[in-house]
Amino acid sequence: MPSYRFLEFELSEEDFRLVRSGQHIALEPKALRVLIMLTSRAGHLVDKQELLESVWPNTFVEENTLTKTIGILRRELGDTSRDSKLIETVPTRGYRFIAPVEVLPEAPSSPFQTVGVSGESPAAPISSASHLPQAKSGRLKGRYLLVALAALILFIGAGWLIYKKWRTSIPVTPAQRTLTRLTSDEGLQAGATWSPDGRFIAYSSDRGGKYDIWVQQISGGDPIQITKGPHQNWQPDWSPDGKYIAYRSEEGDGGIYVTPALGGEGQQRKIASFGYSPLWSPDSSMILLQQTGFLGKKIYVVGLDGSPPREVLTDQERDNAVMFSTWHPDGRRITSWVVNEATNIFSATIPQLWTAPVDGGPAVETRFPPELQKQIEALAAVPGSTEFRTDFRFAWAPSGKAIYFERTFRGARNVWRITVDPVTLQAINFERVTTSPGLDAEFAISRDGSKLAFTSAHQQIRGWEFPIDANAGRVTGPGRAVTSPGIEAWGLDLSPDGRKLAVGGNRDGRVGIWDTSPDGREEPMMPDDSYLRSGPIWSPDGKRAAYTRSPASDSSNTSQVAVWSGENRTESFVGPETPYFRIVSDWFRDGNSLLIVLSDYSNRSEIWQLPIDGPESGKSSARRIAFDPNHALWQPHMSPDGRWIVFEAVSFQSHNAESTIYTIPSAGGPPGSWTRITDSKQWDDKPRWSPDGKTIYYLSERKGYFNLWGIRFDPVKGRPQGEPFQVTSFASPTLMVPRQIPPVDISITADRLVLPLAQTSGNIWILDNVER
Repeated sequence: MPSYRFLEFELSEEDFRLVRSGQHIALEPKALRVLIMLTSRAGHLVDKQELLESVWPNTFVEENTLTKTIGILRRELGDTSRDSKLIETVPTRGYRFIAPVEVLPEAPSSPFQTVGVSGESPAAPISSASHLPQAKSGRLKGRYLLVALAALILFIGAGWLIYKKWRTSIPVTPAQRTLTRLTSDEGLQAGATWSPDGRFIAYSSDRGGKYDIWVQQISGGDPIQITKGPHQNWQPDWSPDGKYIAYRSEEGDGGIYVTPALGGEGQQRKIASFGYSPLWSPDSSMILLQQTGFLGKKIYVVGLDGSPPREVLTDQERDNAVMFSTWHPDGRRITSWVVNEATNIFSATIPQLWTAPVDGGPAVETRFPPELQKQIEALAAVPGSTEFRTDFRFAWAPSGKAIYFERTFRGARNVWRITVDPVTLQAINFERVTTSPGLDAEFAISRDGSKLAFTSAHQQIRGWEFPIDANAGRVTGPGRAVTSPGIEAWGLDLSPDGRKLAVGGNRDGRVGIWDTSPDGREEPMMPDDSYLRSGPIWSPDGKRAAYTRSPASDSSNTSQVAVWSGENRTESFVGPETPYFRIVSDWFRDGNSLLIVLSDYSNRSEIWQLPIDGPESGKSSARRIAFDPNHALWQPHMSPDGRWIVFEAVSFQSHNAESTIYTIPSAGGPPGSWTRITDSKQWDDKPRWSPDGKTIYYLSERKGYFNLWGIRFDPVKGRPQGEPFQVTSFASPTLMVPRQIPPVDISITADRLVLPLAQTSGNIWILDNVER
């Protein structure tokens, strides 16, 4: 059977296998059969009905099944329906493979077959011995036999010596990795964790209509549901002694629970009233918890004896914000992925890893030699692009000789491995382990270090619109996606009349801004050039949008405020480029000034008023509204009557980041004039006003998932009234506000709410021989 080559892919019909740059890509059998049909007839239209009858013979399937299969192929091949380079859709007819395809020659039937100069097998020679007398011919035959036997012995001996020399001169080819699919459900199966003997995997799945913990044997069989009840249960971790599974539950106010590994109704118990991503210590005596909040998580450990969780790593957190932590294999230390004031959280490519004793002491940084840094940075070197990287999960190999971690490069999130010196913890090598063009995440290493379980997921982050009575604080109907799948939409802003939507996000690994017209058309506000633009905010009259503009390839972190005209589609600038970051948050009601955040790329940020028509420096007429050395101030927004400003204050005191919503008179003032709106017990972010100014909305992680909450506000007294109330109810990773909250922006008008929502689906796969 033939094999085909296109781009960096090779497809073998005989082996029923797709390979990309030497790495096997796992495809569902039906999808692989469709791909074989298309590539074997490259350049020709393949009718839908022919595909259905050939791939699903004697089976009734809907045309939508074929459409979904084509979607799977495009995702795995890195193709898109809008800019296809491989599979072309011919509306109402079928599909055409449009990339050049090379048919590879089949291997010869025998490895010893001789081929003539012309390419044909030569004819067998006629023996001259047949023309000699019989006796003489017999003697010659004997001599020939002895000569042939001696030659054969010499040939074998020489061949053996050559083989030995060849074998010692080349490296041993590593064992081939095999990829196996564990789950095949719709929705999302994630958070895999191995049993100690490597025979079972526990994971969270929404197959029952909500998230619960399930256990499945890797050799086959039906999964067993471990947790039940009305609440979401997720983030499982199997204890090394095999007795328990720890997990996060949203029951009540949420917390960490443990349950017997094989389940048991009513046997689960709560061991911590807070925390995420529980991880057992290697000796099964303690569980590590990540505190709530995106930045500066506190890290705790808790046992099973009923004692309260104990905070650890306080010395390490003094100068760093912890993004994720896990146990070192020795069980006496904890390794953390951190960021500090010198780190650009979203575009940094190289992990910052520190390992410190659980009970305190100096931390050791895992450093990367310069040549290794260059290799990693080259992976992200897309000219003129900046990519949001919000993945920080990692895990040690049980041997202590490698660290596995998630990282996104050029739109694909894969699992990578750093080989480290187990004594010094310094990086030695760097390599990719999984090769999917999509999202490979939430992985786990088996206890013997030989297998990797991970979720191969498909995720879209799109803007969603919901009808809302903003003054009453009530969503009045179902939502719908309002941005295209091609844009990873993080920042959204509605014009005051609700007719236009400004979008900030990523497309093809590049940060950009778009405006959406009432008929749904998306157009870039500005053409691609050497600048990145983010955070467009509509003016009060809806005719202009202000945003931040920064050079794509500038290492000095300069920025500039720009104003775009919707009438002539041009931009003007407010002041020159400066070596500090200015983030546009809102407009003053007269449309002549902007409410901005001024940041020096550290934990310090201030709220300023910036006139649009001020002097070129933008400083002499600018006014500082709020500042506090103990807080970073973000997300300021002007009340409808212009009297108040609501904002978020992030405190880095006590070695921890706490986010609180405050209000301040629009004239500004010191912290003593601030009015607290939320209680700092959870991460609260993105405050917005209702059109009548009597409700403050914000995103809160109060019940495990970010949702829109509201609290009443007296605009005369400038005080909150009553208790907070929940407005939306997103409670599943299949549709949720992204947990990576900093780049998220939302918008509310009298009857419309828009916010980014992540839709994620995926299944669990197992890759073996990962330690080689």
